[in-house]
Amino acid sequence: MDKIVKVEVLIATPPTRKCEQTLEVLREIVRRYPEETRLVVFRRGIDFVPEELQMREYVSEEDCQPKEASLQMRTLITKGRAVPTVVIDGELFSTFEVPSLEDVEKKVQEILGKSGE
Repeated sequence: MDKIVKVEVLIATPPTRKCEQTLEVLREIVRRYPEETRLVVFRRGIDFVPEELQMREYVSEEDCQPKEASLQMRTLITKGRAVPTVVIDGELFSTFEVPSLEDVEKKVQEILGKSGE
């Protein structure tokens, strides 16, 4: 399979309960599709913030490494979108709600099905 589905999520720093639940759903998708998906987590107050303003006490040094965001995620972060916000393959999927595992899996399968055509 050539297609890698990029699953991006913007969460609060420190994470809220909804953020943690969203991460659980997305991590399960990556467990189910390890070769086809990639999870990228963006933390409000860490990513896309000048270094002197980063809230590093909430994350490890590895979490502070630069991450490449899709245009959609970069736009949502700039606009101050509510958390958690999920972007799948460059398209807004959900915001402020915990997405269901079934809905996320359906979307991933749809994208993977399109790439196989």
